[in-house]
Amino acid sequence: MELLTINGLCHIVDVSKDTMLVWMEDFNVYIPKTVEENITYYHPEAIDVLNFIKKCKSEDYQNGQISEMLANRNVFATTESPLEEIQNSIDEGSHKENILTVMQTIGKTVSNVAIQEKEIQELKQVQREQSKNLQLLQEQAKVINELKQEIKALKQQQATMSVYEAKKKSFANLFRDRGTGTLTQIHLL
Repeated sequence: MELLTINGLCHIVDVSKDTMLVWMEDFNVYIPKTVEENITYYHPEAIDVLNFIKKCKSEDYQNGQISEMLANRNVFATTESPLEEIQNSIDEGSHKENILTVMQTIGKTVSNVAIQEKEIQELKQVQREQSKNLQLLQEQAKVINELKQEIKALKQQQATMSVYEAKKKSFANLFRDRGTGTLTQIHLL
């Protein structure tokens, strides 16, 4: 793989070294590079990124807009770790747009967490209400079962009373005076 120096990139992209240094500082995260023995070399893919930046600059795009477009193109490719790149950018103070984006993302995340916490509280309230309703239904089911037992006992009592009334009539008919139709009383001791 052929690596390029900053002078080589300036020649290929056709911009001054001063302009290239500004772009390297402003768009450091998106320009693929390798650092060997404290010397920075650029990958051939950096040419495409720099040509894209050049085109955007000629169309009067702001650095934040260009960074956003580069981020959407997924051009990020360096041999340094992303955390090192971010830390370097913060240390150098060169990527205010990136910091703003990170802060906005954190703000949105905090906002989303707050919304989710509110939704969780609402769901907990619904769950408490459903638990109360379930407990009420269980109590009602218990009362219904008790009433069923009472109805069963009353039916048994009614059946017993019906048998008793039938026997009573039967005995009354046995002791009825046939001729007069009067009932003879029997006293049992």
